[in-house]
Amino acid sequence: MNPELAGKVAIVTGGASGIGRATVAGLLRHGAAVAVLDRDETGAKSAADEGRKTGGNALAYTIDLVDTKLIATTVERVIQQFGRIDILVNAAGVAGRFQTLVEQEESEWDFIHTINLKASMLMMKYVARHMIDRGGGGRIVNISSSSAFRARQSPIAYASSKAAIVQLTRSAAAELGKHDINVNAIAPGITATGMTRVLGDNEALQRVASAGPLENLFHRVSLPEDVAAVIVFLCLPGSRQITGQTLHTSAGAVI
Repeated sequence: MNPELAGKVAIVTGGASGIGRATVAGLLRHGAAVAVLDRDETGAKSAADEGRKTGGNALAYTIDLVDTKLIATTVERVIQQFGRIDILVNAAGVAGRFQTLVEQEESEWDFIHTINLKASMLMMKYVARHMIDRGGGGRIVNISSSSAFRARQSPIAYASSKAAIVQLTRSAAAELGKHDINVNAIAPGITATGMTRVLGDNEALQRVASAGPLENLFHRVSLPEDVAAVIVFLCLPGSRQITGQTLHTSAGAVI
């Protein structure tokens, strides 16, 4: 275990699987205690249990971010149980159905924007309040997507929510910098997670990464650990001069 984050407490939303789960593991390896938030109770408990087995300190919290009124109380529970919050990673997200603009259903739009954008904003709001009140700064990392930077036929609700995350990150960084709170985002490309299973098996994902609108320069699919490594870097002391930025982890899909 690398103790660079010893004494720090992190919240990771969407921590039961995919990029979120890999981020939980990465933060634990660097010595942070982690609150694993997810609507998947079993998955969240599993991620927390794995962390404790390797000597880490992790607890699971079941929350469906669609019910946004639960966010403030969940943040308060984490503070009560861990004593503080130093890091927030908003990794929870949904892609929804592949609907174009002319197909877009309002209910689907609202669902995707609630999870991807509104819930992220509210998590930032309540965590940032705590960070400001206790002093000492903090780190916030949001998840955008290469879809926010490429004009192509895609789930328009997903792409627009991820584009909004970029500006949410910039605006929050401008506001919170005076409190020594770094706010950054990452923009993954095609990554082998549950969200991309709709595209097929590993071979199918590899074909998508090698040709067509999702092609990247390396012609390879990212693993959750590839993305999580960058998220963890943005939480480490060595990244203290980085804020308001969106780091691309799309293997060159966006340059």
